[in-house]
Amino acid sequence: MRYTPERKEAVLRKMLPPHTRSIPELAEEEGISEATLYNWRKADR
Repeated sequence: MRYTPERKEAVLRKMLPPHTRSIPELAEEEGISEATLYNWRKADR
């Protein structure tokens, strides 16, 4: 599945303060696999 850059950005922002959500939490909440979220975070750094 492809995600828009806007969606990626919105989800990545939730990993940062003041939200600081964990990847497992976000994966369940957003319906995106943990592996995908880890890859996005790695690519964003």
